[in-house]
Amino acid sequence: MPGHDIPFSQWRKIAMATWGARNDGWIMADLDIDARKAIDYITEARAATGAHVTMMHLVGRASALVVDELPVLNGRVVAGRFRPASTIDIFFTVSMRNEVTDDGQDAEATDLSGAVVREVDRKPPWQIAEELDERAQRIRTGNDPMFKATKQLTQLMPPLVLRSFVNTTTFLTEQLQLPVPPLGLEARPFGAVLVTNIGTFGLDRAYAPMPSMCKAPINVAVGHVKDVPVADEGEVVIRPVLPLTAGIDHRFIDGYQAATISRIFRSYLEDPASVDPIPPQRSTTTTDKADRKKTSAKKAPGKKKTGAKKAAKKRST
Repeated sequence: MPGHDIPFSQWRKIAMATWGARNDGWIMADLDIDARKAIDYITEARAATGAHVTMMHLVGRASALVVDELPVLNGRVVAGRFRPASTIDIFFTVSMRNEVTDDGQDAEATDLSGAVVREVDRKPPWQIAEELDERAQRIRTGNDPMFKATKQLTQLMPPLVLRSFVNTTTFLTEQLQLPVPPLGLEARPFGAVLVTNIGTFGLDRAYAPMPSMCKAPINVAVGHVKDVPVADEGEVVIRPVLPLTAGIDHRFIDGYQAATISRIFRSYLEDPASVDPIPPQRSTTTTDKADRKKTSAKKAPGKKKTGAKKAAKKRST
């Protein structure tokens, strides 16, 4: 006997309405990165800047460098012609939960959303991390005006209407690259590259299809770093390896350009400090110093009073 129907979450409803057959040429590629320097870099960047830098932010930064060297990736195909974009923007998929275990537990109960970071080619990983974290927190708490407007508008739409809505807004925002403020939609909401951190769920690789509503020519899945045996000058050694899986729209590039993408990813991720040197540790702000002075001033009278009491007690004795 069949059970009761279970309603889809809002994210699942939108996903059902957006997926469609994609017949365009699509190149899938794997890339294994030596993660030794990246791991150290992340630790040092967190200590120096206070930002929660992760591999996903480094991959996003590397993606922007790829697009900077291959401008043909920074735009859309409109009526058989290429329409370039004015900035290099990267879309990051984010979990709707504040904490997700890296073993994939409760993954089925975790909906996904995302946010675009603009001009990533001009921003170091810690700035990317701070901007993305701020936007993600607003989305999770329902305080992001654009996400809130879109969610409220689509919440009660039946599937057929929702699919038409998605197709129309995709044409306006992605292909024509126009914003639709009343609907809470930005122009080019998916940027030039879509980055997903599947390592959060304990996965090494995923050959993820590109949703039809996203017209970005590249998507990159960031896997879980793990120790693996590798050959080094005739010897087998154990090293941390970051697995990446990329999907590339064949309409934009050919195989030799895919090799350029691989080279840039490897060059940056195996030594991120060569491009983005870690700044000196952030000094204490003036506000923090003022707060400490106030705290000290409040404590000082107490200490004097205690000392006066002791002196008075000594004299009386």
